[in-house]
Amino acid sequence: MNMILIGNMVSLAGCIAMIMTGFLKKRKSIISLQCLQFALMGIGNVILGGISGALSNVLGIVRDLFSMKVEDFNRAWKVTFIALQAVLTALVNKAGLVGWLPVLATAAFTMVMDGDEKAIKWSIIFGESLWFFYDITNHNYTAVAMDAFTVISNLIGIAMLRKDEAGTQSLAGN
Repeated sequence: MNMILIGNMVSLAGCIAMIMTGFLKKRKSIISLQCLQFALMGIGNVILGGISGALSNVLGIVRDLFSMKVEDFNRAWKVTFIALQAVLTALVNKAGLVGWLPVLATAAFTMVMDGDEKAIKWSIIFGESLWFFYDITNHNYTAVAMDAFTVISNLIGIAMLRKDEAGTQSLAGN
């Protein structure tokens, strides 16, 4: 079977998890499902030759699990994870500037991952926009489509959060 087809099939499973994160409202649920997404997308990236993307996915899992275990996932920890990814990407990247897109996407998410749900969703929108271009260059066509759907699902998720906030505010005003 063609490796592009196999890589895209594995990525599809990760993409389904990626889209589902857009509809979740709780930080812990978003982060937990993202670990599964990263694992599947990382395997797909390896199959398709996207080494810096696979590295980003593995480090994303480590970062997410670590952040859920420590009480204070502070700025120093965040910068440490971003720096580690940058150093490792510099060592393995063979894709030029495109290979740095996962680093930028991950850095943006890492900086806000302990914030409110809307900040997390906005960082996912930014990151998936970068992954869109990375995935095009690696022939991960399934992921390209799902990157776009993830942006849309997170925009819907933001609207749902705003609606919940508006409902809570109107109840508090009564």
